Amino acid sequence: MRFDELRGDLTYAAPIPPTAAGTAVEVPIVRLPFAALITEIVWVPGAAMVANGANYVTLNARNRQAGTGTVVMATRAYNAGNGVASTPEALNLSGNATDLQPAAGDVLTAHFTHTGTGLAVPAGLVQVKLRIR
Repeated sequence: MRFDELRGDLTYAAPIPPTAAGTAVEVPIVRLPFAALITEIVWVPGAAMVANGANYVTLNARNRQAGTGTVVMATRAYNAGNGVASTPEALNLSGNATDLQPAAGDVLTAHFTHTGTGLAVPAGLVQVKLRIR
């Protein structure tokens, strides 16, 4: 079977290590062997995350375009709205259609950045659902 014969969504996942408040982390999820269309990106925190309006963390799903790109495909900030342990949260996908169309060879990552003193990130899982295009 060839990749272009597959139908429906494929899911790639990456475990995220627990990270202290203020410590940025970026974890590779997948290096795509084919061009794709992103259909959903989900974060599953292993513990509750309590939102803070001044000191928070933002999860950005990025397309590093073979290591050098900065395209943000989806995002979720914890400045409002808590995260519940082991409960999947869909990130807000980019409104720009081309941001959701990575090419073969692109590297997709989960990037956590902090504002203020930040917010601790529990261990968790980031999942990317996509279709081959």
